[in-house]
Amino acid sequence: MKNLLGISVLVALLYTLPCDYVIAQTNPDVNHTDKEYTSLKEALTKPSTVYRLNLSNQNLTNLPDTIWSNFKNIEYLNLKDDHLLEIPPAIGTLKTLKVLNLSGNDFKVLPPSFAGLENLREIYLNDEVNMDTDLTLNILKDLPNLRTLHLENDNLKTIPPTLFGFSNLENLYLDNNPLSSLSSEKWTNFKNLEYLSLKNDHLSEIPSELGALKNLKVIDLSGNDFKKLPQSFSGLKNLREIYLNDEVNMDTDETLSVLQGLPNLKILHLENDNLSVLPKNVLNLYQLESIYLNNNKLDKIPSELNQLKNLKLIDLHENNLNLNNNDLQFKDTFKAIIRF
Repeated sequence: MKNLLGISVLVALLYTLPCDYVIAQTNPDVNHTDKEYTSLKEALTKPSTVYRLNLSNQNLTNLPDTIWSNFKNIEYLNLKDDHLLEIPPAIGTLKTLKVLNLSGNDFKVLPPSFAGLENLREIYLNDEVNMDTDLTLNILKDLPNLRTLHLENDNLKTIPPTLFGFSNLENLYLDNNPLSSLSSEKWTNFKNLEYLSLKNDHLSEIPSELGALKNLKVIDLSGNDFKKLPQSFSGLKNLREIYLNDEVNMDTDETLSVLQGLPNLKILHLENDNLSVLPKNVLNLYQLESIYLNNNKLDKIPSELNQLKNLKLIDLHENNLNLNNNDLQFKDTFKAIIRF
C-alpha cells in the first residue's frame, strides 16, 4: 500500500511541475552543451543552442560579420586552417566565448573588438604566416581571464615584447619557432605560469631567467640544442614534470645534477636521447614516480632504478632490450610497472 501511495504522489507531482522542467529531466541533450556543430548553416537554424562550433578546414575565405550576434551562448569556436584574410570584428562581441582557435589563417592582426572577449580563457594563434604578433598581442594583453596562449610555429625569432605583459598566463606554448634567444629579465612577470612549452625551438642555451618561474609545474624543452640546464633551475621548487626528449647535445648527467634537489619533481622524460646506459644522476632524483626512457639504446633493464623507492612506472619500450628468463624474473623484483 505504501508503494502504491508513493507512486501516486510522484505522478501527481509530475503533473504539477512545469512542462519545460519535465522535458529537461528526461532529455539529457536539452542544453546541447556536448554537441559540436560543424555546419554553419545548421548552427544558424538554432543559434541559441550552439555552445561549440567547429568550422575548421572549410576554406572559409570570408565570413559575414552579421551572423555572430546570433550566438548568445557560444563557448568554443574553431576557425583553424580556413585561410581567413580578416577575422570578423563581431566575434569580439561574443561575451560567452572561452576557447578560440584561429590557427592557420592569413590575417595580419586581430580586430580591436577582441579586447572585449572578457571570458576568453584560451586562444590558439599557431601557424600564422602573415600575423603581426606584437600588434595582435597588444589587443589581447588586458583580457582578464586569458590563461592559455598558443604561439606555435609562428616563425618567431625573438619573444614579442608585448608577451611579457600577459602576467595572468598559466600556460604558454612557443613550440616550433626559430628563437635565437629567450634571455630577458621580464620572465619574472609570469608569476602564475604553470606550463611552459619550448619544444623544437633548437635553443642553444636555456636562459637562467626561467629559473625565476616559481609556480612552474611542467616544462617541455624537447628538441633543443643546449648542453645543460642553468643552475637557476634548482630553484623551480614546484616543478613536477620535465621533458628532455630529442636532445642532440645535452650532457644528461650535468643536466640532472641541476634537478636533483627539486622536492616535487615526479616525472622525467629522457626519450630519444641516444642513451646506452642509465645516467648516474638519475639515482639522485629520489622523489621520481615515473621515468620515460623509451626510444633509446638500452640493452638491459637498468637494475639501479630499484633504488628509487617512489618509482611507479618505468617506460623502456623501443630500446635494444634482449631479455632472457633471468631478466624477466628480475623484472618482478621491481615495485614499479615496467613497460617494454
